[in-house]
Amino acid sequence: MSKKDVIVLNSHGVGQYAYADHMPVWGETLCVTKWHVAEDGGKGSNVSVALGRLGIDTAYIGKVGNDPWGDLGEKWMQDAGVDTTYLYRTDEVSTGTGLILIGPDGQNTVIDGDSSSVKLTLDEVKAALDAMKGTKMFVTGFEVPEQLSLDAARYAKELGMVTLVNPSPLPEKPMGRLDYVDYLFINEVEGRYILDLPQDSPILPQDMLNKVQEKYGVPNIIMTMGGDGSAVLCGDEYWTVESVKVENVVNTAGAGDGYMAATVAQLILGKDLKEATHWASKYAALSVTIDGTIPAYRPMGEVEEFIKSLG
Repeated sequence: MSKKDVIVLNSHGVGQYAYADHMPVWGETLCVTKWHVAEDGGKGSNVSVALGRLGIDTAYIGKVGNDPWGDLGEKWMQDAGVDTTYLYRTDEVSTGTGLILIGPDGQNTVIDGDSSSVKLTLDEVKAALDAMKGTKMFVTGFEVPEQLSLDAARYAKELGMVTLVNPSPLPEKPMGRLDYVDYLFINEVEGRYILDLPQDSPILPQDMLNKVQEKYGVPNIIMTMGGDGSAVLCGDEYWTVESVKVENVVNTAGAGDGYMAATVAQLILGKDLKEATHWASKYAALSVTIDGTIPAYRPMGEVEEFIKSLG
């Protein structure tokens, strides 16, 4: 099998959406509206579709059930031009699903079901990586078992790939040194958690990224901060990226995955990290104006037209 631009190892699941006028508290019975199955994937299928539609030669590694949810993921990715040779299908598991609860201003919380990737083995992942030696970049995250994700990143690095890790959902165990990871993508909540900081403790984004870099030994750290944009530490250079304000926010659920995919795409296309993160911010702004994650990831030409419209 030939080398690719990017390999994505993360889960596929199908999202269900519901709309609420507030976020629930423990013990509350919450009435919601418009509960429906949407074109919403797991982080692996989301990032793969986004990359494929941006014209990046992408392959996906994962495991799903022999069921309609698995069929949907395979179709979404293949329609976007993603190579699904190593989308393993099995009767051992059912494809995962999740509930995305949308608030009145487009904010969201995600409740993830079990990932079918719990049955994915390191031997299966290594076989896929070996078959695609020479691939430029490897992207993974923790919707597959976190140790599998980290072991795969280490192996991909040994094969010469640039590695990117998104430790989401939050890791259950200490991750140890991550000096085999080239890019770490986190959000502010994840940053505080992995540093054992209270969520309400005052700390500057730059100080947080410096502490993360010191703890894990990762040269490049990108932290998204919702409406406050993102903060980036590249070696010892720090900058922030303002969020692009749009009036018609519909759904923010896939914005983080889209931002990450857009950054990766720009790096593959030869941009430096500063250019890539600024472009990704605009890409994410377009994505939140569209309902569902899979429909929100637009092709390159459409994104460029949107960016031109910003002036």
